[in-house]
Amino acid sequence: MGAAGVPGADAGSAFITGAASGIGLGLARVLVQRGMQVWVADRDAAACERTAAELRAAGGRAEALVFDVCDEAAFNAAFASAWAQSGRIDLLVNNAGIGAAADARDMTVALWRRVVEVNLLGVMHGCHAAWARMATSGGGRIVNVASAFGLLPGPLYAAYSASKHGVVGLSRSLRAEGRALGIGVTAVCPGFVRTRILENAELVGVDAARAEAAVPFRFLEPDAAVATILRGIERNRALVVFPIEMRLLWWLDRVAPVLVDWLSAAAARRYRDSAGRFD
Repeated sequence: MGAAGVPGADAGSAFITGAASGIGLGLARVLVQRGMQVWVADRDAAACERTAAELRAAGGRAEALVFDVCDEAAFNAAFASAWAQSGRIDLLVNNAGIGAAADARDMTVALWRRVVEVNLLGVMHGCHAAWARMATSGGGRIVNVASAFGLLPGPLYAAYSASKHGVVGLSRSLRAEGRALGIGVTAVCPGFVRTRILENAELVGVDAARAEAAVPFRFLEPDAAVATILRGIERNRALVVFPIEMRLLWWLDRVAPVLVDWLSAAAARRYRDSAGRFD
């Protein structure tokens, strides 16, 4: 990859977690088309193998790696194996994550912990596996998929929002450290994207249909999100925030945080009213 991180015809290797569906799968498809060797990582063994086979059938170079990002030893072993076989990994995309929605009064500590373990510690494990190797081999790129809720309040998504705020803070801090080492770090902060994370989200006392209906923003298709993310990677952005309404809310939060807090409280109230919960 070039200095700006633009995948070219002889672009090296990418390692993508959560690559069997959604944004991860979309990125894998485009990157193999651009000539990168892609290591498809996911905890769903069948989907992971199926994705790698699909990419190879389309003429790409792809291999499957099955592990849980919460398992630091497994993550490091998988990354070390991919690094050794490819000669290096030029691009790491920490994309794996889970969703969770609940009134904070209904959340269990176990669910809080699970969300943080996957969404934040899983990203930390990836960064740790890559950092020293990239630093001693001339650099590389790390892309951490966070969320607009990593920049903004997330009523009903407090655990998720907390984990994604952590990903943004981690990414910006590592980006500062990585500048002199040739390591670029980008945090991706999308709004609502139609991926399996919505289908597989852990809901506690929350009706999925009502929760989605209460969202006053459009849902993006994964391909549209992938195109925006790749532009951000190519431009070596610190933060890739999209779509435009999320960028506007992010701007508003910086100039008038009290107003965004009020809007967030209104969103929580609107959902509780729709669910008939007025306590």
